[in-house]
Amino acid sequence: MDIVCINSSPAPQVTNNMLPSTEDAPIEVPQAPEPAQHPSLEASSDRDRKPSLQEILQMTSTTMNFISTITTIFHEKEEQNTRFREELAQKILFAIMNIHAWASARVVHEHAAARDTLEAGISKLVEDEKDQDRMRARLSDLFEAVNNTVANLAGLY
Repeated sequence: MDIVCINSSPAPQVTNNMLPSTEDAPIEVPQAPEPAQHPSLEASSDRDRKPSLQEILQMTSTTMNFISTITTIFHEKEEQNTRFREELAQKILFAIMNIHAWASARVVHEHAAARDTLEAGISKLVEDEKDQDRMRARLSDLFEAVNNTVANLAGLY
């Protein structure tokens, strides 16, 4: 059984800069394949022959380079997501610190406002008590004057 290559265009050429290298080295984006050359009558005979080992290796290398390019994109997205998560964690921490500072200051402010309100209430009570003492003194003076008047009137008769 013969393997027949149906693809009419030749496989893209692989250059040294496109071959996968060590994992730490950056991977370059593959270059566009060279434009297909259309031989005249030899095309029909090329379809009937098996692909050579060189052509198979070139297709495999190109496929491997495409796979490494795709994985590189995913790794870049993963790094971008990691940076986003770190920035988000910093922003959340900053927001929590601001909320804590606000809550602490709010309690102090509310205590100060409550203290001022209570002091004003106590001052009003002291003033009211002083007013009542003055009224009692005036009433006492009035009753004393009435008693003196009644005693003077009773002594006249």
